[in-house]
Amino acid sequence: MKNYLKLFLLAWLLSSSVAFAQSNRITGRVTGPDNQGLPGVNVQVNGTTTGTSTDASGNYAVNAANNATLVFSNIGYTSQTVAINGRSEINVQLVEDLKTLNEVVVVGYGTQRKTDVTGALTAISNKEFAQQPVTRLDQVLQGRAAGVQVTQTNGAPGGDARIRIRGANSVLGNNDPLYVVDGFVGANFNFVNPSDIETIQVLKDAASTSIYGSRGANGVVIITTKKGSKGLKVNYEGQFSTSENIKRYDVLPAGEFAEIVNARATAVGSGLPFTTDQIAQFKQNGGTDWQSLVFRKGSGQQHQITVSGGNDKTTFLVSGNYLNQNGIVNNSGFKRYILRTNLNTQINDKLSFRLNFWGTRSQNHNTLDGGAIVQALAWAPTTPAYGTDGQPTFTDPIGSVYRNPLDYLYDQSVDQNRTGLNLIGGLNYKLPIKGLSLDLQYAVNFLNAQNLNLNGKRLSNNNPTASRFSAEQFTLQNTNTLNYDLKVGDHSINAVAVLETQQFTDQNFTASAAGLRFPQLGYDNIGGNTAATVASGFQKWTLLSLLGRVNYGYKDKYLVTAAVRRDGSSKFGPANRYSVFPSVALGWRLSEEEFIKNLNVFSNLKLRGSWGMTGSQAINPYATLSTYSTIVSAFNNTAATAGVILGNPGNPDLKWETTKQVDVGLEMEFLNGRIRIEADYFKKNTTDLLLNVAIPSYAGGGTQARNVGEIENKGFEFSIGATPFDKGGFRWETNLNYSTLQNRVISLGGLPRLGQGTGVGAGMSTTNEFMLIPGEPLGSYWGLQYLGTWKPNEADQAARQGRVPGDPHYQDLNGDNAITTDDFQIIGRAFPKGTAGWNNTFTYKGFTLNVFFNGVFGVDKLNYTRAAALSGSGDARQFILSEIRDYYRPGNETSDVPAFTKTYQPFTQSSRFLEDGGFVRLKNVSLSYNVPTGFINNKANIRVFASATNLFTITKYKGPDPESARVGSGTDTAIGIDYGSYPNAKQYTLGINLGF
Repeated sequence: MKNYLKLFLLAWLLSSSVAFAQSNRITGRVTGPDNQGLPGVNVQVNGTTTGTSTDASGNYAVNAANNATLVFSNIGYTSQTVAINGRSEINVQLVEDLKTLNEVVVVGYGTQRKTDVTGALTAISNKEFAQQPVTRLDQVLQGRAAGVQVTQTNGAPGGDARIRIRGANSVLGNNDPLYVVDGFVGANFNFVNPSDIETIQVLKDAASTSIYGSRGANGVVIITTKKGSKGLKVNYEGQFSTSENIKRYDVLPAGEFAEIVNARATAVGSGLPFTTDQIAQFKQNGGTDWQSLVFRKGSGQQHQITVSGGNDKTTFLVSGNYLNQNGIVNNSGFKRYILRTNLNTQINDKLSFRLNFWGTRSQNHNTLDGGAIVQALAWAPTTPAYGTDGQPTFTDPIGSVYRNPLDYLYDQSVDQNRTGLNLIGGLNYKLPIKGLSLDLQYAVNFLNAQNLNLNGKRLSNNNPTASRFSAEQFTLQNTNTLNYDLKVGDHSINAVAVLETQQFTDQNFTASAAGLRFPQLGYDNIGGNTAATVASGFQKWTLLSLLGRVNYGYKDKYLVTAAVRRDGSSKFGPANRYSVFPSVALGWRLSEEEFIKNLNVFSNLKLRGSWGMTGSQAINPYATLSTYSTIVSAFNNTAATAGVILGNPGNPDLKWETTKQVDVGLEMEFLNGRIRIEADYFKKNTTDLLLNVAIPSYAGGGTQARNVGEIENKGFEFSIGATPFDKGGFRWETNLNYSTLQNRVISLGGLPRLGQGTGVGAGMSTTNEFMLIPGEPLGSYWGLQYLGTWKPNEADQAARQGRVPGDPHYQDLNGDNAITTDDFQIIGRAFPKGTAGWNNTFTYKGFTLNVFFNGVFGVDKLNYTRAAALSGSGDARQFILSEIRDYYRPGNETSDVPAFTKTYQPFTQSSRFLEDGGFVRLKNVSLSYNVPTGFINNKANIRVFASATNLFTITKYKGPDPESARVGSGTDTAIGIDYGSYPNAKQYTLGINLGF
């Protein structure tokens, strides 16, 4: 053995000495197509970690063996591999990578080179999120596009998300963006599996979105799914995850809670609820940790199989996805199944055919109601979770007036099931005229929605109730597109003309019942009951659109885009059925001008500006018609008689909401694309705002939809992308974006203000929690201004309001010494002033590390969950949170936590519970490793990865999650209230990707 070891060492020394003797110093210069030196070019000795970069003049020097090869690479240029062959000087001229320079992005009804785009557009490639365990589109968009605000309001698996592009434009209408998937307009983003996405384009300004006319006011998200390629490929990806609370509320332990309860009882002169022995036992044995009974460790798994292949003429891709997530709240979860197929075939030189199909099934279970979370902070820790009969304790003698948190988990079912099918077929034919092609596409979309609810005996006080809602929705779409491309000398023209029709039909049915005789059968048998109601509905609308767009370029540096769309909607009356939405955009590629080229600074410099109009059908079908309601009434002491009365009056003069937008943008690239900067300023005004205006009682009462208001959104957007380091096999890519938003109501058609409620804070809200006021933004909180507690030197002033020092002190606006709704004012804003995202990818050999932050700034949240647990009134009769330790009492008169007094009167709808909802969150950290193919004889690609989501959050918000809210994404006038919201979770994921 020693002899073998000696021989090995001798051979190693000989080979090392030979290699050292053959090592040579290589020098040279790297130039570009213009023979100018290229700085920052990576020069790597192939197969080693030895390398260097060129200096400002393109010169380099590196040590390498005579038989080695050098690899020259730089962003925007095609890499070159050069053999040394004993040379000591090697000069290289790199060629521009036309694929990079001519990057094609998808725009409305066509494609364009990114350098020719004159509108505000953000392109997101699947490479940007491939390292992260995302399961939905909103997770992909969050923090990755300037001007796009994504809020995961419901942190439950499959929960709701609010996505807004450049603010909100409508009060009555939905402010969600328009989603276009493979050409189908109006797709549901929840049915798109991120693993199937090839690219995403976010269209933000009117020049980009006006091509979608009456549906583009809220921005457009265009999604292109993956297609097959030549050769058979099979890919499998599996993920397994665990999740837990980001944070929980700090509550009093049972013994201290009992002492606080007794202290309060003593202060108000009532009997002591707890004896000294009971308090001692609670301190020794503890009590009930209700949050631990409600929350748990969540888990999840996701599996994706993709098969693709084809030949020179036909390609296909088939993917199947299964997702199963158990939420961090007990008995809550989400399942999803997706099947997608894409088929493309080139029938001959002129005719091609495509067929895309996807089907999905999703199941949400108990992810909507927040009753268990609220009651976990209302039930006393001194109350046992279970009684002597083994059943959950039915009532709390001292804490909450509602049912046990466990009953909200296990005595009710709130289920949402969705089944969707989508089929898209298209033909593309190159007409005999050069550059002219015709594209015909037909699509059908089907959605079946089931909402199923059950309240068992315990929650319903022995009167079990159940309901079922069923809806079927069909959408038919036909899109006929003529596309013309012409390039003559320095002139280039692309023209698009489209005729598009769409029809939507909705039929629904609801049945609800009380007094179920067999509640154990749940909502699957509601026939046996003591009372039942049924209802049904139908609606239909159609849309006819004509549109055209022309892109003109001169010498690839002077760019003009003009577009116009004419929409006709059945939602409006004959006089206002049609509307026209034009736009124009200009672009100037200054980097193509000689005086800019001579600076040798910019690899791309473009100035662009746009103006355009888009619209919104912010009304339901038949809103122009008067409604009728049924009523039961008695006349002249006779029996009750059913009848029909006039409901809300219709308005045949309703017309489109119209949004006019101006955008100015600047794009810059330095060091051959190594640094990329983009900045935009936008301003958009929505006029003819649709509002429900109250009708006087003498005129019949009710409300009528009218075009009476105006809303303005404006702001700045910045994004910076860079490759700060690319040397020695180590590469760092970073992308940072930041956007600001100022939203305000310009006019309400003469109304001084208009209240907006949520119904979330039942028993806590004195009036509407939000108010629309000209000059103020949407989502303005309406409440009392909390001034702390009355102090000893304010005793006389407090007495005039019937209060004593230590009581809550609210601002008395009108000076009448009474706190009423007349003292309410705007106390905060639910719309953030700024959002940001920072994505970093580090690669070294086979390792990839991704670190992604996102942030929200300048936003308020009304924390009703904390208010309920710290008010000691209403539904939660005692103080649960540990904050109560600092309550006002002799020796602690500086505290702003109210005292225990007989005159104590709290108002939860106040600035006391309005908190800073801004945050910076480490959204994701992922580490992956690509196993060398030689590990398994070059037969497969293997990638293993580990990821942590929501790892830490920097925030002043006192709740568990500054992002979640109880109000869904359907409104922007009443948002940001946290009352038992399902919080986002901290998640850890392990996964593997296999490619064959």
